[in-house]
Amino acid sequence: MQPYVSKHDEPLSSPPDTSKLFQSYPVRKVGIQHIQQWMMAGWNDLKHNPSASLAYGAVFAIIGIMLNLVADANPLFIAACTTGFLLVGPFLAVGLYDLSRRIEDNEPPTLRHSMLALNRNVFSLGIYAMALGVMMIAWVRASALAVALFFHADSDTVSNAGFADMVGSIMAMENGFWMVLGFTLTGLLFAAVAFVTGVVTAQLLIHKDVDIVTAGATSLRAVMKNPMPMLAWALTITATMMLGIATFYLGLIVLFPLIAHASWHAYRDLVDTGKSV
Repeated sequence: MQPYVSKHDEPLSSPPDTSKLFQSYPVRKVGIQHIQQWMMAGWNDLKHNPSASLAYGAVFAIIGIMLNLVADANPLFIAACTTGFLLVGPFLAVGLYDLSRRIEDNEPPTLRHSMLALNRNVFSLGIYAMALGVMMIAWVRASALAVALFFHADSDTVSNAGFADMVGSIMAMENGFWMVLGFTLTGLLFAAVAFVTGVVTAQLLIHKDVDIVTAGATSLRAVMKNPMPMLAWALTITATMMLGIATFYLGLIVLFPLIAHASWHAYRDLVDTGKSV
């Protein structure tokens, strides 16, 4: 018996058509009340094939734990790497988006098939991954520089301090408040850019044969058309992920796939893919 192979598993034979570059799909208005619907739909997707979804969550949690272990030796990375790690979350969730797509299309939502999701738009997804990677590196370096400047020391000196010593030093500093404020605002800036340009980008890239600019422009348009619901959605994602991290990343085994599945349903409500670009 031949294994089931979906038409969606066929890799692109060439880079995406760029004749419609800088355009975007139409987007719909949504309300804050939709967030609860997305979360419930995401939970239903997770229950549909929990082993596949939780496998992605376990990998995500293991990566987070490994970063935290590195941070024990270099406490400067604790906040920077954790938040930077979350910046690349949309790309790491591609397989989970594909599981939700398969459930929606009545296709087998298997781990094996979802792991082939990158083949569906490898060119644009590769560019997106590189962009998020660059953003993560830039954030880590910017945060390291900010801490070093406030400590009036080079980054190596700060990095070699123990975590408790570093926290104690920050609290005792005359300008400690401004350091925390600056660090937080810088992180929020990076997070905002990642969210605005990526709220539906990865989902659209695996769903339709589009280029990265069209997908990013669609994300931007979705946020601009729904500023308050998207702000509430961003806060929901952040709070959920922070809750998972607060459990030493173990909570992410469930919460990461939950958010990823919910993000697929957010994309389906936000973007009218039935109309052409």
